[in-house]
Amino acid sequence: MSVERPGVRWADLAACALAATGAASAAVMAMRPTGLRQLLVMGLLMLVLAAVLACLIRAVRHWRDLRFAGLLAPAALLAAMPLGVEVGAALRTWRFERDLPRYQAMATWALARAVPGELVDVPIPPEARDLAYLVRVSDEPGCGRIVDFYWGVGFPVKHTARRYVELPRKIEDDACRGYWARGLRRGEHWFEASD
Repeated sequence: MSVERPGVRWADLAACALAATGAASAAVMAMRPTGLRQLLVMGLLMLVLAAVLACLIRAVRHWRDLRFAGLLAPAALLAAMPLGVEVGAALRTWRFERDLPRYQAMATWALARAVPGELVDVPIPPEARDLAYLVRVSDEPGCGRIVDFYWGVGFPVKHTARRYVELPRKIEDDACRGYWARGLRRGEHWFEASD
């Protein structure tokens, strides 16, 4: 019969707390990226990797007492960040779908301010400031009118935008995507991308 050491129990609790913190911060960052959130996640990732190494060393040293139970903490730590990113992405999609009527109304309002051949920064009304920090509209030859809602910022210079394309068939046209080459289609007129 083995006697459980208090240090082993506290190590597992600390690893689970770190895993939960990492998952929550990754979810918040994936839901709406900012530079500060990304720095926090990068710092936590370093702590998580160090904790995984420490937990694996502990599991090997105390294998006779812990057996496979010693691998639970490193497994939880390894799964935390990817799980948090998946949860955050699902929440981001849910929030976009919830706010889609407001985005659509704002896109219609911004399209009226398009100037052919120019990029125009549109002032955001107070009731729509939670949708984006910058709204830019353009009327490009061959692509039609396009509205970009900049709503996420990364580190060091990475922007996330929700793009409304008036002509849905132009979403797949690389010339109309410009530097927004990577991304996800979010609806008939909508595309979410990062640069």
